[in-house]
Amino acid sequence: MTRRAALATSAAIGAILLTAAPSLAHECVNPDKQAGAGAQIIINDVTGQVTFANPGIEKRFTSGVTSEETFRGLIGLDFDGDGTVEITTWIVGKTGEIPMQAQLAGAACHGVLNFEDYFACMEAEFPS
Repeated sequence: MTRRAALATSAAIGAILLTAAPSLAHECVNPDKQAGAGAQIIINDVTGQVTFANPGIEKRFTSGVTSEETFRGLIGLDFDGDGTVEITTWIVGKTGEIPMQAQLAGAACHGVLNFEDYFACMEAEFPS
């Protein structure tokens, strides 16, 4: 990939983070799935930088098939900047998240949960 294409891809993916960040409290996580598994993009939350984008997503951004408005997929978040993904979330559907009915339909603390429920489960399991 040329330097110009790589910069354009990084800028577009960075815009996804800026667009998605305000809604992350309503996004989903699957605590039964290994964090980072299948992530198309990994973002260092400390720096806000994209630290990984798989070749397929890079190609889709570079070719213009995908943009920050049309991206749908898995994003890995590295909250402490150590290079390890702590949580993976989805950007899907027209509203950017899995429908609330689907988020609330599963077993408590397993399967697809919204972030708020996930953190409540973590607090109950590991009280401070």
